[in-house]
Amino acid sequence: MKYKQLAILALFAPVVFVAPTVAQFNTTDPAVFLKGQARSCQGCNLQGADLSNQSRVNAQLRQADLSNANLSGGNFRGAYFTCANLSNTNLKDAQFPYANFVDANLSGADLSGADLSKTDLSGVIFDAKTNITGANLDGAKLWDAKTLYQPGMDLSTIPRNENIESQRVKCNNR
Repeated sequence: MKYKQLAILALFAPVVFVAPTVAQFNTTDPAVFLKGQARSCQGCNLQGADLSNQSRVNAQLRQADLSNANLSGGNFRGAYFTCANLSNTNLKDAQFPYANFVDANLSGADLSGADLSKTDLSGVIFDAKTNITGANLDGAKLWDAKTLYQPGMDLSTIPRNENIESQRVKCNNR
């Protein structure tokens, strides 16, 4: 009887312990990531990808090209977008609390209504077309890497320090 129970346990152990980690690995194949079969796609070309209304919590998208992509309404809590190109991307009403956008290119991105609370925006690239209307920036570390956003703060008063930014990691996301 004891051996029978051990045999049954041996059969189901892979299902219990391996199945939950299937979508945890990194891939460099955008198709695998887009199917939801991987949590990370660092350096991937995801230009124009539709990730709207998807949950990609803690996704690793460092140095990924997400230009012209649609992430609207998605949940990207704790995701890493370090050095990623998100230019002209739709990020409207998406959830990014605790995400990392260090040195990411957000020029022309629509962040209206997005939750960027407690997000690291150190060195992020914004331009005149970047829309942050109604975005929640509470507690976000701003592009100067030392200022934490406080409600009512005038963002135009946060200086860009070219000297410090030139010493930062060089990203190929422009």
